[in-house]
Order: sequence, then C-alpha cells, then structure tokens
Amino acid sequence: MPHYTFALKEKKMVAKETMAFVFEYGDQKFTFRPGQFVDITLEDSKHKDDQGSTRAFSICSSPLDDYLMVATRLTDSAMKKSLAELELGRLVHVDGPLGSFKLHTDKTIPAVMLTGGIGITPFRSIIKDATEQNSEQKLTLIYSNRAPEDAAFVDDLEEWQSYNTNFNFVTRWTKEDGHIDEPFLKKHIRNLAKPIFYVAGPAGMVAGTTQLLIEIGVKEDNIKFEEFAGY
Repeated sequence: MPHYTFALKEKKMVAKETMAFVFEYGDQKFTFRPGQFVDITLEDSKHKDDQGSTRAFSICSSPLDDYLMVATRLTDSAMKKSLAELELGRLVHVDGPLGSFKLHTDKTIPAVMLTGGIGITPFRSIIKDATEQNSEQKLTLIYSNRAPEDAAFVDDLEEWQSYNTNFNFVTRWTKEDGHIDEPFLKKHIRNLAKPIFYVAGPAGMVAGTTQLLIEIGVKEDNIKFEEFAGY
C-alpha cells in the first residue's frame, strides 16, 4: 500500500460539528479515483484511547486539486479530538488510496447519489471531478440532513450545479420534511430502472435507503453502497 507524509495546511468548519482538513502534497505525487478513501495516522497524538490513532477518511477533494482534503464529524474519539486540535504544519501519515466505491465508467448511464451528513464526502469528490472534466454524464445528488446547518459543502454543490447542466442537486431537511420516502424519490427520479444508485453514510442510513430502493423496484445490482463507521 502506498504511504505518504503530508503537512496540515488548513482546517475549517464546514457544517455544525463538522470539520474539513486540507493537507499539502509537497513534492509527493498522490493519485486516486473520486470516491476512494485514505487511512490517516497521527503519531504522538494529544489524546489517546483504545481505538488507536488511525482512522479511515473519504477523500472529498478532486484529482485535479493540488492537495488532499478530508472531512469528519467531530466526535469524542481521541483520534478525532487530536486531529481537530492539530497545529498547522504538523505532519500526518497517509496510506492509500483505498476502496472501490467509484462511479461507473459508462457515462450514458445516469448516477443517482443518496447520502446524509458526513456521507457527502466521497460524492463531493465525484461531483467536483465530473464538473471539472465537463462530463456529459447525468448526475443527481439527494442530500438529506436534519437541518441546513448540519449540511456540509452546500455552497460548493450549489455553485457546481449553477454551471454544470448535467448535475442536479436536491436537499431534504428531515426536521421539517421527514426522511426520504418513495414519493420523494419518484418525484426527483423519473425512470428508476435507468440509473446506477450510490448510497453512502452511517450503517443505519445506508441499510434503510437501500431497502427503500429495493422496495420501489430498483434492482439490487444497480445499488452500490459504502458504510461509514466511527460515529
């Protein structure tokens, strides 16, 4: 597995209790496919627990960026607390890229992405890359959060939608509207048999959304998913 050492360039809040971290490549060459993830290890971390000092993070930057960006919900885990308090310029160890959660290559087949909360991270990378590449593939992102303050990267996604005519961005605020259901999906996806569906987020959200897709007639072979741990 490729191993790198990157320096922390920037950290910023991107939603309620959600922080993004930007790492400089320096003179190292790092390549990946949008949708993949990395393992980040902090040596001599400020906080310690029995979960160790390594965590998996989906990449939310694009291959054309000259930096690696990841984002996470801030939890009580020692590693994430240490990462949130890390000083700019500090080095971290990065292993990867890892994972096969990547967009299908046949651009004549649309993609529908469903997620909530920090599950947005691989989709941000996928959508940014498609927009930068002027891809003709039809992409729909349905992003569910309790309230607008919980949703990360909305400004980016709205900006890309403004000039990428092949990208449709849909939000759902569960505090007011409830969880994604059959009428909502059928309203925004005219032909359920045509797209490949991608689901990412916490295990419960992934299981519930996948079951809903199957119940409304989506073939299991047309559903790809990635579960996020560590909440």
